[in-house]
Amino acid sequence: MRVAVIGGGLQGVELCLLARRAGWRTLLVDRRPLPPARYLADDFLCTDITADDGPDGMSSPLVRALDGVDLVFPALEDDPALAALGTACARTGVPLAFDPAAYAVSSSKLRSRDFFERCGTPIPRPVRPDAPVRYPLIAKPSAGSGSRGVHLLHDEAELSACLPQGLRTPGWIVEAYCPGRQFSLEVSGTPGNYRTSQFTELLLDDVFDCRGVLAPVAEPDMAAAVAEELHRLAEGLALHGLMDVEVVAAPDGWRVLEIDARFPSQTPLTVWLSTGRNLAEELASCFLPLEPAAGRDVPRPAAYLHVARQGGEIRFPGEHSLTQVGPLRLVDGIPGTEGMLLGGDLRSGDWAGVLLLAADSAAELEERRQAALEYVTTAG
Repeated sequence: MRVAVIGGGLQGVELCLLARRAGWRTLLVDRRPLPPARYLADDFLCTDITADDGPDGMSSPLVRALDGVDLVFPALEDDPALAALGTACARTGVPLAFDPAAYAVSSSKLRSRDFFERCGTPIPRPVRPDAPVRYPLIAKPSAGSGSRGVHLLHDEAELSACLPQGLRTPGWIVEAYCPGRQFSLEVSGTPGNYRTSQFTELLLDDVFDCRGVLAPVAEPDMAAAVAEELHRLAEGLALHGLMDVEVVAAPDGWRVLEIDARFPSQTPLTVWLSTGRNLAEELASCFLPLEPAAGRDVPRPAAYLHVARQGGEIRFPGEHSLTQVGPLRLVDGIPGTEGMLLGGDLRSGDWAGVLLLAADSAAELEERRQAALEYVTTAG
Protein backbone atom coordinates (compact mmCIF):
# COMPACT_ATOMS: atom_id res chain seq x y z
CA MET A 1 0.00 0.00 0.00
CA ARG A 2 1.12 3.57 -0.73
CA VAL A 3 -0.16 6.50 1.28
CA ALA A 4 0.29 10.25 0.99
CA VAL A 5 0.90 12.32 4.11
CA ILE A 6 0.06 15.97 3.55
CA GLY A 7 1.99 18.10 6.01
CA GLY A 8 5.46 17.39 7.34
CA GLY A 9 5.10 18.76 10.87
CA LEU A 10 4.86 16.66 14.03
CA GLN A 11 1.60 15.02 12.93
CA GLY A 12 3.37 14.05 9.72
CA VAL A 13 6.23 12.59 11.75
CA GLU A 14 3.79 10.28 13.54
CA LEU A 15 2.06 9.21 10.34
CA CYS A 16 5.28 8.55 8.41
CA LEU A 17 6.70 6.39 11.20
CA LEU A 18 3.48 4.47 11.80
CA ALA A 19 3.06 3.95 8.06
CA ARG A 20 6.57 2.48 8.03
CA ARG A 21 5.60 0.15 10.90
CA ALA A 22 2.56 -0.93 8.89
CA GLY A 23 4.74 -1.76 5.87
CA TRP A 24 3.35 1.03 3.69
CA ARG A 25 5.27 3.32 1.34
CA THR A 26 4.83 7.02 2.03
CA LEU A 27 4.72 10.14 -0.08
CA LEU A 28 5.20 13.26 2.05
CA VAL A 29 3.93 16.58 0.69
CA ASP A 30 4.85 19.95 2.21
CA ARG A 31 5.43 23.45 0.89
CA ARG A 32 8.62 23.69 2.97
CA PRO A 33 11.71 22.04 1.49
CA LEU A 34 12.88 20.65 4.86
CA PRO A 35 9.94 19.97 7.21
CA PRO A 36 10.46 17.83 10.35
CA ALA A 37 9.18 14.63 8.66
CA ARG A 38 11.25 15.08 5.46
CA TYR A 39 13.65 12.16 6.05
CA LEU A 40 11.04 9.78 7.49
CA ALA A 41 9.12 9.32 4.22
CA ASP A 42 10.00 7.23 1.17
CA ASP A 43 9.21 10.01 -1.32
CA PHE A 44 8.86 13.77 -0.98
CA LEU A 45 7.06 16.47 -2.97
CA CYS A 46 7.67 20.12 -2.16
CA THR A 47 4.67 22.08 -3.38
CA ASP A 48 2.02 24.51 -2.18
CA ILE A 49 -1.21 22.57 -2.57
CA THR A 50 -3.25 25.80 -2.43
CA ALA A 51 -1.55 27.27 -5.52
CA ASP A 52 -3.69 27.87 -8.61
CA ASP A 53 -3.58 24.72 -10.75
CA GLY A 54 -5.50 25.78 -13.83
CA PRO A 55 -9.14 25.51 -14.87
CA ASP A 56 -9.53 21.75 -14.55
CA GLY A 57 -7.19 21.20 -11.60
CA MET A 58 -5.83 17.98 -13.07
CA SER A 59 -2.40 19.33 -13.92
CA SER A 60 -1.31 20.33 -10.40
CA PRO A 61 1.77 18.62 -8.91
CA LEU A 62 -0.36 17.17 -6.11
CA VAL A 63 -2.92 15.62 -8.44
CA ARG A 64 -0.17 14.08 -10.53
CA ALA A 65 1.59 12.78 -7.42
CA LEU A 66 -1.58 11.06 -6.18
CA ASP A 67 -1.43 8.63 -9.10
CA GLY A 68 -0.84 5.24 -7.50
CA VAL A 69 -1.70 6.43 -3.96
CA ASP A 70 -4.27 4.35 -2.04
CA LEU A 71 -5.11 6.78 0.77
CA VAL A 72 -4.36 10.37 1.75
CA PHE A 73 -3.70 11.38 5.36
CA PRO A 74 -3.97 15.11 6.16
CA ALA A 75 -1.40 16.13 8.77
CA LEU A 76 -2.05 19.85 9.00
CA GLU A 77 -4.54 22.34 10.43
CA ASP A 78 -4.81 24.89 7.64
CA ASP A 79 -8.31 25.49 6.26
CA PRO A 80 -7.32 26.57 2.71
CA ALA A 81 -4.93 23.62 2.42
CA LEU A 82 -7.57 21.18 3.70
CA ALA A 83 -10.10 22.56 1.20
CA ALA A 84 -7.59 22.20 -1.65
CA LEU A 85 -6.78 18.68 -0.52
CA GLY A 86 -10.44 17.73 -0.47
CA THR A 87 -10.81 19.02 -4.02
CA ALA A 88 -7.74 17.11 -5.23
CA CYS A 89 -8.97 13.86 -3.69
CA ALA A 90 -12.43 14.32 -5.17
CA ARG A 91 -10.90 14.83 -8.63
CA THR A 92 -8.62 11.80 -8.40
CA GLY A 93 -10.95 9.46 -6.49
CA VAL A 94 -8.30 8.80 -3.81
CA PRO A 95 -9.93 8.46 -0.35
CA LEU A 96 -9.14 11.22 2.14
CA ALA A 97 -8.85 10.03 5.76
CA PHE A 98 -10.59 13.05 7.21
CA ASP A 99 -13.99 14.09 8.57
CA PRO A 100 -14.51 17.78 7.66
CA ALA A 101 -17.76 18.15 9.65
CA ALA A 102 -16.24 16.83 12.89
CA TYR A 103 -13.09 18.88 12.29
CA ALA A 104 -15.16 22.05 11.81
CA VAL A 105 -16.43 21.64 15.38
CA SER A 106 -13.20 20.53 17.04
CA SER A 107 -11.01 23.14 15.31
CA SER A 108 -12.94 25.94 17.02
CA LYS A 109 -12.88 26.04 20.81
CA LEU A 110 -15.99 28.23 20.72
CA ARG A 111 -17.93 25.69 18.64
CA SER A 112 -16.49 22.88 20.76
CA ARG A 113 -17.67 24.55 23.96
CA ASP A 114 -21.18 24.93 22.57
CA PHE A 115 -21.11 21.25 21.59
CA PHE A 116 -19.89 20.21 25.06
CA GLU A 117 -22.61 22.24 26.75
CA ARG A 118 -25.29 20.64 24.57
CA CYS A 119 -23.91 17.20 25.42
CA GLY A 120 -23.58 17.88 29.15
CA THR A 121 -19.83 17.14 29.00
CA PRO A 122 -17.85 18.02 32.16
CA ILE A 123 -15.64 21.00 31.21
CA PRO A 124 -13.83 23.77 33.13
CA ARG A 125 -16.26 26.47 34.24
CA PRO A 126 -16.66 29.03 31.42
CA VAL A 127 -16.15 32.65 32.49
CA ARG A 128 -18.93 34.91 31.19
CA PRO A 129 -18.65 38.71 30.79
CA ASP A 130 -21.69 39.29 33.03
CA ALA A 131 -20.60 36.96 35.86
CA PRO A 132 -18.21 37.45 38.80
CA VAL A 133 -14.57 36.67 37.92
CA ARG A 134 -12.55 34.33 40.13
CA TYR A 135 -8.84 33.97 39.37
CA PRO A 136 -6.75 32.18 38.20
CA LEU A 137 -8.14 31.80 34.69
CA ILE A 138 -7.06 30.20 31.45
CA ALA A 139 -7.41 32.18 28.22
CA LYS A 140 -6.96 30.45 24.89
CA PRO A 141 -7.65 31.39 21.27
CA SER A 142 -10.59 29.63 19.69
CA ALA A 143 -8.57 28.56 16.65
CA GLY A 144 -5.71 26.09 16.86
CA SER A 145 -5.02 23.12 19.07
CA GLY A 146 -2.69 22.26 21.90
CA SER A 147 -0.90 24.94 23.89
CA ARG A 148 -0.60 27.58 21.17
CA GLY A 149 -1.58 30.97 22.58
CA VAL A 150 -2.71 29.64 25.98
CA HIS A 151 -2.26 32.05 28.90
CA LEU A 152 -2.59 31.51 32.66
CA LEU A 153 -4.03 34.72 34.16
CA HIS A 154 -3.70 35.51 37.86
CA ASP A 155 -5.36 38.93 38.10
CA GLU A 156 -7.16 41.69 36.22
CA ALA A 157 -3.91 43.29 35.05
CA GLU A 158 -2.83 40.08 33.32
CA LEU A 159 -6.31 39.70 31.83
CA SER A 160 -6.19 43.23 30.39
CA ALA A 161 -2.68 42.71 29.02
CA CYS A 162 -3.69 39.46 27.30
CA LEU A 163 -7.19 40.47 26.12
CA PRO A 164 -7.52 44.21 25.37
CA GLN A 165 -11.32 43.95 25.33
CA GLY A 166 -11.41 41.80 28.42
CA LEU A 167 -13.85 38.93 28.50
CA ARG A 168 -15.60 40.32 25.43
CA THR A 169 -12.52 39.98 23.21
CA PRO A 170 -13.69 38.14 20.07
CA GLY A 171 -12.23 34.74 19.23
CA TRP A 172 -11.12 33.81 22.75
CA ILE A 173 -12.24 31.29 25.37
CA VAL A 174 -11.78 32.16 29.04
CA GLU A 175 -12.43 29.51 31.67
CA ALA A 176 -11.54 28.52 35.21
CA TYR A 177 -8.02 27.18 35.64
CA CYS A 178 -8.14 23.50 36.57
CA PRO A 179 -4.80 22.29 37.92
CA GLY A 180 -4.02 18.60 37.72
CA ARG A 181 -2.48 15.82 35.68
CA GLN A 182 -3.50 15.78 32.02
CA PHE A 183 -4.39 12.77 29.89
CA SER A 184 -5.30 11.91 26.33
CA LEU A 185 -7.41 9.25 24.62
CA GLU A 186 -8.18 8.52 20.94
CA VAL A 187 -11.30 7.05 19.39
CA SER A 188 -11.68 5.83 15.81
CA GLY A 189 -14.45 4.35 13.72
CA THR A 190 -17.82 5.20 12.26
CA PRO A 191 -21.23 5.83 13.88
CA GLY A 192 -22.28 2.81 15.91
CA ASN A 193 -18.81 1.23 15.64
CA TYR A 194 -16.19 3.08 17.67
CA ARG A 195 -13.07 1.83 19.38
CA THR A 196 -10.97 3.73 21.88
CA SER A 197 -7.22 3.25 22.11
CA GLN A 198 -5.06 3.60 25.24
CA PHE A 199 -5.33 6.19 27.98
CA THR A 200 -2.02 8.10 28.11
CA GLU A 201 -0.61 10.76 30.45
CA LEU A 202 0.73 14.02 29.03
CA LEU A 203 3.76 15.67 30.61
CA LEU A 204 3.61 19.45 30.22
CA ASP A 205 6.15 22.24 30.58
CA ASP A 206 5.47 25.57 32.29
CA VAL A 207 3.74 27.01 29.21
CA PHE A 208 1.48 23.93 28.79
CA ASP A 209 3.53 22.57 25.88
CA CYS A 210 3.68 18.77 25.86
CA ARG A 211 7.19 17.49 26.67
CA GLY A 212 6.40 13.78 26.85
CA VAL A 213 3.81 11.00 27.04
CA LEU A 214 3.58 8.00 29.37
CA ALA A 215 1.63 4.74 29.13
CA PRO A 216 -0.10 2.80 30.52
CA VAL A 217 -1.93 4.90 33.10
CA ALA A 218 -3.01 3.42 36.43
CA GLU A 219 -6.34 5.28 36.55
CA PRO A 220 -8.85 2.62 35.43
CA ASP A 221 -12.00 4.35 36.71
CA MET A 222 -11.19 7.68 35.09
CA ALA A 223 -10.03 5.96 31.88
CA ALA A 224 -13.34 4.09 31.64
CA ALA A 225 -15.39 7.24 32.30
CA VAL A 226 -13.45 9.26 29.73
CA ALA A 227 -13.79 6.47 27.16
CA GLU A 228 -17.57 6.42 27.70
CA GLU A 229 -17.74 10.20 27.28
CA LEU A 230 -15.55 10.09 24.18
CA HIS A 231 -17.85 7.49 22.60
CA ARG A 232 -20.80 9.82 23.33
CA LEU A 233 -19.02 12.76 21.74
CA ALA A 234 -18.05 10.72 18.69
CA GLU A 235 -21.67 9.62 18.21
CA GLY A 236 -22.82 13.21 18.70
CA LEU A 237 -20.52 14.34 15.88
CA ALA A 238 -21.27 11.26 13.73
CA LEU A 239 -17.50 10.95 13.52
CA HIS A 240 -16.08 9.11 10.52
CA GLY A 241 -12.40 8.74 11.28
CA LEU A 242 -10.28 9.51 14.35
CA MET A 243 -10.55 12.01 17.18
CA ASP A 244 -8.74 12.54 20.46
CA VAL A 245 -9.75 14.14 23.73
CA GLU A 246 -7.58 15.83 26.34
CA VAL A 247 -8.75 15.85 29.95
CA VAL A 248 -7.46 17.15 33.26
CA ALA A 249 -7.83 15.39 36.61
CA ALA A 250 -8.94 18.52 38.51
CA PRO A 251 -9.44 18.50 42.30
CA ASP A 252 -13.22 18.35 41.85
CA GLY A 253 -13.21 15.69 39.12
CA TRP A 254 -11.95 15.22 35.58
CA ARG A 255 -12.78 17.82 32.95
CA VAL A 256 -12.58 17.75 29.15
CA LEU A 257 -10.19 20.41 27.87
CA GLU A 258 -10.53 19.89 24.13
CA ILE A 259 -11.23 17.47 21.30
CA ASP A 260 -9.40 17.30 17.97
CA ALA A 261 -10.82 15.44 14.99
CA ARG A 262 -7.47 15.03 13.27
CA PHE A 263 -4.44 12.79 13.66
CA PRO A 264 -2.52 13.84 16.78
CA SER A 265 1.19 14.00 17.49
CA GLN A 266 3.14 12.20 20.22
CA THR A 267 0.41 9.96 21.65
CA PRO A 268 0.08 7.57 18.64
CA LEU A 269 3.74 6.51 18.83
CA THR A 270 3.39 6.04 22.60
CA VAL A 271 0.31 3.85 22.07
CA TRP A 272 2.21 1.81 19.49
CA LEU A 273 5.22 1.35 21.80
CA SER A 274 2.98 0.22 24.66
CA THR A 275 0.25 -1.81 22.95
CA GLY A 276 1.41 -2.54 19.41
CA ARG A 277 -1.78 -0.91 18.10
CA ASN A 278 -1.19 1.31 15.10
CA LEU A 279 -3.54 4.30 15.02
CA ALA A 280 -2.64 5.01 11.39
CA GLU A 281 -4.00 1.56 10.52
CA GLU A 282 -7.09 2.20 12.64
CA LEU A 283 -7.76 5.50 10.87
CA ALA A 284 -7.15 3.90 7.46
CA SER A 285 -9.63 1.13 8.28
CA CYS A 286 -12.40 3.77 8.45
CA PHE A 287 -11.89 4.45 4.73
CA LEU A 288 -10.46 1.22 3.27
CA PRO A 289 -11.17 -2.51 3.72
CA LEU A 290 -8.22 -3.00 6.06
CA GLU A 291 -7.90 -4.93 9.32
CA PRO A 292 -5.69 -3.14 11.88
CA ALA A 293 -3.16 -5.11 13.91
CA ALA A 294 -4.68 -6.39 17.15
CA GLY A 295 -1.75 -5.40 19.35
CA ARG A 296 -0.55 -6.96 22.58
CA ASP A 297 -2.81 -8.61 25.12
CA VAL A 298 -0.98 -6.82 27.96
CA PRO A 299 0.39 -3.29 27.44
CA ARG A 300 3.99 -2.67 28.40
CA PRO A 301 5.34 0.47 30.06
CA ALA A 302 6.34 3.01 27.43
CA ALA A 303 7.42 6.64 27.19
CA TYR A 304 7.89 9.29 24.52
CA LEU A 305 10.26 11.84 26.08
CA HIS A 306 11.65 15.08 24.65
CA VAL A 307 15.27 15.90 25.32
CA ALA A 308 17.51 18.60 23.89
CA ARG A 309 20.96 20.10 24.24
CA GLN A 310 20.72 23.88 24.11
CA GLY A 311 23.81 25.98 24.68
CA GLY A 312 25.62 22.85 25.81
CA GLU A 313 23.04 22.11 28.54
CA ILE A 314 20.63 19.14 28.57
CA ARG A 315 17.00 20.25 28.79
CA PHE A 316 13.56 18.62 28.59
CA PRO A 317 11.54 21.11 26.52
CA GLY A 318 8.08 21.05 24.99
CA GLU A 319 7.32 19.88 21.49
CA HIS A 320 8.10 23.29 19.96
CA SER A 321 11.80 22.39 20.24
CA LEU A 322 11.39 19.68 17.61
CA THR A 323 10.31 22.20 14.99
CA GLN A 324 13.45 24.32 15.41
CA VAL A 325 16.24 21.83 14.63
CA GLY A 326 15.57 20.85 11.03
CA PRO A 327 14.31 17.49 9.75
CA LEU A 328 14.20 14.60 12.20
CA ARG A 329 15.92 11.26 11.63
CA LEU A 330 15.13 7.95 13.31
CA VAL A 331 18.38 6.89 14.94
CA ASP A 332 18.79 3.28 16.06
CA GLY A 333 21.41 1.96 18.47
CA ILE A 334 20.84 4.51 21.26
CA PRO A 335 21.19 2.43 24.47
CA GLY A 336 17.89 1.77 26.23
CA THR A 337 15.69 3.02 23.40
CA GLU A 338 13.46 1.65 20.68
CA GLY A 339 14.96 4.41 18.56
CA MET A 340 15.45 8.16 18.87
CA LEU A 341 13.96 10.89 16.73
CA LEU A 342 16.81 13.34 16.36
CA GLY A 343 17.14 16.78 14.85
CA GLY A 344 20.73 17.91 14.62
CA ASP A 345 23.89 16.09 15.67
CA LEU A 346 24.47 14.58 19.12
CA ARG A 347 28.10 15.69 18.90
CA SER A 348 27.11 19.33 18.62
CA GLY A 349 26.05 21.76 21.33
CA ASP A 350 22.52 22.19 19.97
CA TRP A 351 20.11 19.40 19.05
CA ALA A 352 16.64 18.18 20.01
CA GLY A 353 15.00 14.79 19.90
CA VAL A 354 12.63 12.22 21.33
CA LEU A 355 13.58 9.11 23.24
CA LEU A 356 11.24 6.23 22.33
CA LEU A 357 11.22 3.84 25.28
CA ALA A 358 9.47 0.59 26.16
CA ALA A 359 10.16 -2.16 28.70
CA ASP A 360 8.62 -5.10 30.53
CA SER A 361 8.31 -3.23 33.84
CA ALA A 362 8.30 0.31 35.20
CA ALA A 363 11.64 -0.30 36.88
CA GLU A 364 13.20 -1.48 33.63
CA LEU A 365 11.73 1.52 31.80
CA GLU A 366 13.44 3.85 34.27
CA GLU A 367 16.74 1.99 33.81
CA ARG A 368 16.40 2.37 30.05
CA ARG A 369 15.63 6.08 30.40
CA GLN A 370 18.72 6.62 32.52
CA ALA A 371 20.90 4.67 30.08
CA ALA A 372 19.60 6.71 27.14
CA LEU A 373 20.11 10.02 28.94
CA GLU A 374 23.64 9.07 29.97
CA TYR A 375 24.46 8.22 26.36
CA VAL A 376 23.05 11.40 24.78
CA THR A 377 24.55 13.55 27.54
CA THR A 378 28.07 12.26 26.96
CA ALA A 379 27.87 11.75 23.17
CA GLY A 380 29.22 15.21 22.48
